[in-house]
Amino acid sequence: MTENGYEIKEGILDLSGLNIDRIENKRFLGAKAVREVIFPAGIEYIGDWAFAKCSNLEKVTFPQKHVHGLFGKDVFKGCDNLSEIRFLGTDDVTSYLLALCTNRLYCDHLVRADDVGKKSWFEKWDISLVSLLKSDDEKNAIAAALCGEEDISYDGIGSVDGELPGQTPDYVSKMANEKCTLCYIRLEYDRYLSDGTRETIEDHILKNSLGNCGGHSFYSIFEMCDGNLSYLSRYLDIVRPDRDGIRQMISALSPRDVYAMSYLLERSNRLAGDDLML
Repeated sequence: MTENGYEIKEGILDLSGLNIDRIENKRFLGAKAVREVIFPAGIEYIGDWAFAKCSNLEKVTFPQKHVHGLFGKDVFKGCDNLSEIRFLGTDDVTSYLLALCTNRLYCDHLVRADDVGKKSWFEKWDISLVSLLKSDDEKNAIAAALCGEEDISYDGIGSVDGELPGQTPDYVSKMANEKCTLCYIRLEYDRYLSDGTRETIEDHILKNSLGNCGGHSFYSIFEMCDGNLSYLSRYLDIVRPDRDGIRQMISALSPRDVYAMSYLLERSNRLAGDDLML
């Protein structure tokens, strides 16, 4: 199939063989057929919202190193499934965290920064995360509704062209879960993570544990992270629940979370064994 004159084969928009150096504003806005984009070596500028709202976009590849000035405004805004923005010389961790700037951390300036992958970039990533953790989700929801953004809806309900962002009733809960998800991701990929930031992240998980503030650090593991057992293990190590707390977690799970239930039962039995030894 084609999109604005460009061919898309099996979800791949391969521009690598084309003699183009820029992509206009909104050129592929809302192109749902695109799952992967491969850019040409001569690309110099990608315009505002060029790939925004490409809801199935997962991977973006550049054959050159990241350069300052390559991106316009919110090039990948609303690409909720984007998990990799890869440049020549960027490893898996940087490529993944770079993609998260577009759809979870919501920090477009980090995509356009001139120090991507360096320690200073990770430090700015962490500053943005800590700032997000300290923000008020209800106030953010009101601000989003009042101010809006001309072209992009925050949660996919509003129009992409001229309407205010749509707000769903669970917007605040969703943002709270997003924050906890980012906490787990940063602990998992902890390059250049300072002790102070680690403490802030773990404190946020503890304060939002099951039974506190909506339990978002527990529920996010299953609602946004597919029951990731590595994240569940981190949750348990931070919260340190007793056997009753683990039983409460098991009761809160749905029947489909069988692996998590088994893991929690194992941890509960281990605690029982520790009690017997005492």
